[in-house]
Amino acid sequence: MALESIGETFAVEKLKARLQEKFPNYNFDVPSEPDTKCKSAHYCKTNTIKYTDTEGNLYCGLRFKLQDDNNPYAWEWATCHALLEKKKVENNDQELPF
Repeated sequence: MALESIGETFAVEKLKARLQEKFPNYNFDVPSEPDTKCKSAHYCKTNTIKYTDTEGNLYCGLRFKLQDDNNPYAWEWATCHALLEKKKVENNDQELPF
């Protein structure tokens, strides 16, 4: 099985065209901003579980039980993934003292 044939089976270009027709003013090439709101504000206040992405941004990694609205006995694990702190850009263009 070749990897090139996978793109044809999902019809990505057709999906893009349909979305562009439905939302003509939206630019789908620009990625959305990460969510900064904590999903479980009560637990996130004392959170010590954090992780960074490849760009160096700091995210909340708190895992909590998310209860189902229809069944009071059903729940599933969910993770917050809220952006806590963006990477600080440092200016390293200073001249060396040689």
